[in-house]
Amino acid sequence: MSLYCGIACRRKSFWYFRLLSTYVAKTRYLFELKEDDDACKKAQQTGAFYLFHSLAPLLQKSGHQYQAPRHSLLELERLLAKFGQDTQRIEDSVLIGCSDQHEAWFALDLGLTSSSSQNAAIQKPEMETELKGSFTELTKALFQLNTKDASLLTMAQALLRW
Repeated sequence: MSLYCGIACRRKSFWYFRLLSTYVAKTRYLFELKEDDDACKKAQQTGAFYLFHSLAPLLQKSGHQYQAPRHSLLELERLLAKFGQDTQRIEDSVLIGCSDQHEAWFALDLGLTSSSSQNAAIQKPEMETELKGSFTELTKALFQLNTKDASLLTMAQALLRW
């Protein structure tokens, strides 16, 4: 009986340390991205972007629920080119987190006048049509999203405001 108890305790502690190890690795990766601009630019190549317009997140309907779509750098560059915007605008994105597999997540507000380029904000109706979604006020969006997406978008909006 004590043998089984010892094995069970070891298994629990193994998973606890494994979870802790993942958290530490993720935190170190985020710290590296925050401190090193070159690493951050490299992470943008494979990362995912969440889009906002005047601090309202882009949502797409999926069945009976809404979700926050993720866009790659190539999709974002194509979208900016289509609306006559400079790709320098991507530099205004903010790092909001990463996955356990070290995929960086960024937020970019397309409705605000860019600080790094001279281009004006992109018009909301045209963007919604192109992206097949709608920019929804965050307070309304929180009730339409799952907990993970709602938490991520709330943090993204706070960082974009800052």
